[in-house]
Amino acid sequence: MLTMDNRLKDAKNDKAAFEQLEKYTSVKQINRLFRFIMPFKFTTLQKLAPKSMKRSVVDMLNFLNGQDNIITPEDPRSMLLWEDKDIPLYDGVRKPFIVPMLLENKKAPAVVIAPGGAYINCCIKDEGFRVAERFNELGFHAIIVNYRVSPNRYPCPQLDFIRAMQVVRSKAEEWGIIENKITAIGFSAGGHLVTSIPGLFEELREQTGDLKDINGVPDALIGGYPMIDLKCQSMGITCDMIFLGDKLTEELSRKLSVQNLIDENYPPTFLFAEEGDNTCPPKTNCEVAKKVLDKYNVPNEMHVYKGDRHGFNLGEGRESGAWVESSIAFLKKYNKA
Repeated sequence: MLTMDNRLKDAKNDKAAFEQLEKYTSVKQINRLFRFIMPFKFTTLQKLAPKSMKRSVVDMLNFLNGQDNIITPEDPRSMLLWEDKDIPLYDGVRKPFIVPMLLENKKAPAVVIAPGGAYINCCIKDEGFRVAERFNELGFHAIIVNYRVSPNRYPCPQLDFIRAMQVVRSKAEEWGIIENKITAIGFSAGGHLVTSIPGLFEELREQTGDLKDINGVPDALIGGYPMIDLKCQSMGITCDMIFLGDKLTEELSRKLSVQNLIDENYPPTFLFAEEGDNTCPPKTNCEVAKKVLDKYNVPNEMHVYKGDRHGFNLGEGRESGAWVESSIAFLKKYNKA
């Protein structure tokens, strides 16, 4: 993978570097790679991978599997977030949409889910549908957000998620959602997405169209193995290079690192990861966020479980699978479930 031993002071001006980066971060390249590796089981892939390949790379490749292709905006289960003409910064290709998975005839809290995928893909199968089904079983309405990813850059994902929150709030009575009990769940890059929203909403709300007067901030947050500090390393490059691409500046990287977006008005936050995760290490992500949450007396919990996986979603059969019940207990404690 591309390494950045000497960080670019102004990455905008280095076109060659970004051409190389795009080679590694384009959906087409990743999907081409998956046509080769997906016939192998994960354990087999580990044995076949060169010793020089870090576990973090194998983990990332294991769940960047073109999963955003399993449902389209035209699917009857989907709901477009905007009319084409109203989508801010629309590239004419990728339409953001949500997939509501609602309980029948029941007034209940809701979770709005942002799957991970390194802002390259949206892993909607494992970190969307599977998680939504589990929370449905536990008495929550669930709404999955298929947000824009590469080559779309900031603020496209944030605008999509804010709009999704506004749509959910606007439909709360119709869908049987209890007001003030709407929690955002995000995994990996989706964890960065949802935890960045409280600090960016006021700045971005004017771009969210006819629903701009509706609150787009979740009532609580759950971050699963989240990307927090954009300066941390993932797959051999810094996270801000993946997220921001040719829009990267040091100023924007600092601004969008979640620890710099937290204040005393931040929602109650539950964070979890496995201790050996080398893709989004908890020491440079969850722990960084918790330190600032504690500073501002924001209600929070952090659970770092045994294990070394990234992208474990529900964590079946692993110690980390406890996050689901623990997060719900946390939400009940703060009257968000």
